[in-house]
Amino acid sequence: MEALEVIRRMAVRHGDDQIASVLNRLGYSTGKNKRWNQTRVATARRNHTITGQRRALPDSDRVSLNEAARICGVSSNTIARLVEAGLLKGEQVTPRAPWGICRVDLNSETVQSILDKLLRTGKLILKGDPAGNQPTLFVENEGDDNAGHHE
Repeated sequence: MEALEVIRRMAVRHGDDQIASVLNRLGYSTGKNKRWNQTRVATARRNHTITGQRRALPDSDRVSLNEAARICGVSSNTIARLVEAGLLKGEQVTPRAPWGICRVDLNSETVQSILDKLLRTGKLILKGDPAGNQPTLFVENEGDDNAGHHE
């Protein structure tokens, strides 16, 4: 029953392939103790009258965590930290499911300010993070590249 609830919740926005992946990561198996795949999720949806689709439908308003990172020119870890800090709203239908982020939120003044500072200084400075305790991500290259190399 728990697997069916995950399918119901995810089928609104996600495709059967994504749902199968999440069910497997959560450790669920089918009634016959098999791993989930796209076909098995589609069969479960059909048998339990759950509407959905084989592949996720494109959504111009929402992007994945990785797509948000690509749009902003930063790593997915940076976007995840912004979500974790509550500075960027991200939604996850169930644990281990893909994150959904509103595209418009990426352009908020707060997020843009933090990302601009990150790109300028190489440091991701969030509320409560002391700026001095984080190493610089980008170091200016001075002199010989092999100067620090010892044989």
